[in-house]
Amino acid sequence: MGIITNMNKLFMPFMMVVCLLFTACDKDKILPEGPMILSWEILTPENVKWEGSSVGWISKESFIANSKEGYMVMTCENFDVLDPISGDSYTYDCEWATLKIEGNQVKIHFPPSVSDAPDAYEEIQISAKDGKRTARSIICLTRTFKEEGQPDPKPETLPEEAKFKMIMEYFTPFMHLDSPLPAPLDLITFRITDINGQYTPVVFSEFTHYYDSIVWSADDFPHTFKVYENKVSAEESGKYLLEQWSSHFFKSGIVKNHLKGYRHGKVEYETSLDITLYERDFLGLEWGTIVLQKPENLTAYCRLDRDYDYKVYDIVAKNDAPYSQIIPVNHKSLSDSDFLPTTEKAIITLMENNVGKGQDAKGKETLFKCLPEKGVEAELYWENETTRMLMLHRLSNDPDELAAEVYYLHVEPK
Repeated sequence: MGIITNMNKLFMPFMMVVCLLFTACDKDKILPEGPMILSWEILTPENVKWEGSSVGWISKESFIANSKEGYMVMTCENFDVLDPISGDSYTYDCEWATLKIEGNQVKIHFPPSVSDAPDAYEEIQISAKDGKRTARSIICLTRTFKEEGQPDPKPETLPEEAKFKMIMEYFTPFMHLDSPLPAPLDLITFRITDINGQYTPVVFSEFTHYYDSIVWSADDFPHTFKVYENKVSAEESGKYLLEQWSSHFFKSGIVKNHLKGYRHGKVEYETSLDITLYERDFLGLEWGTIVLQKPENLTAYCRLDRDYDYKVYDIVAKNDAPYSQIIPVNHKSLSDSDFLPTTEKAIITLMENNVGKGQDAKGKETLFKCLPEKGVEAELYWENETTRMLMLHRLSNDPDELAAEVYYLHVEPK
């Protein structure tokens, strides 16, 4: 198996010179951020090519792969361990390329994919940190799908029975509010139908016969979800179809949904649906309704962003003062030591996507009426026109306290 290293050997000394220039002014000072030094081995040089690099604090490495199967390995030379690519995930899959982080290496696989689809392009950011040192780089991947020498075919028209639609069937508001419009944290239910808006329960719809899989995705969401798959392999065979499925979303605004039918690795048909999620007082919470008995605490999940799940507590009252809580859920069964920093990141991500960066919470505790009397520390504070939010760190220093150490969000009206 051939390995391309010639260009890499020229590039590596150049990168080292750049690093020395950046650090020459004070050799004893550790820069908080510097360029990531990468080397690579292309294990299938006939199918994957290096296209070039751009040098800077965030460098870019560009590669192009043809429609045949390809493998390459990238190695970070100045850090021992790379960070997860997204959330807590060390893998990234964009259908036509899979990246997997192992230690200080990124292993990239291009599965064979011959089709008439246009060229695809993806930028994947990787990062690393070691004490005060941090570094990032962007891997730029281009994929061509046409077989070399293959003429451009005439577009093939799909019959009407092969087409499908995606509709929003209904939504269930948080706390079963009487709301005419959906909001974040509401449960949104979708349905796949034929092109005329009809569906047939129990039996497989006619359009499924034209596809190997049908995949739901949305712009700016990291994951996808298969609603139909026809599996045929030496190990197993069978098919399933979810004609109806549900999901929560964790931020307001327009969600641009796509439903794509795949056959032999290429998209044969695509339909789209835009939905708008409207902010209530805060996400899906609306002050005015208080649950007096048997609160139903919601576990909110997003099928297109599976990094975090949240338990959202119904609005209850303490001394007639309403409040709610949002607590991250350990849906990946992490150890206690791994789950604690994940809960902090989950709350900060939720808030930065909806309100912005938090303020120092020192002294803000006096603005709240329903905080626990002990066992918590206030970390960050946010507010909007109607609501105050506080990220609390629930401690585990009380031997009689069974609750696990966690970061969570405490919410009260102004």
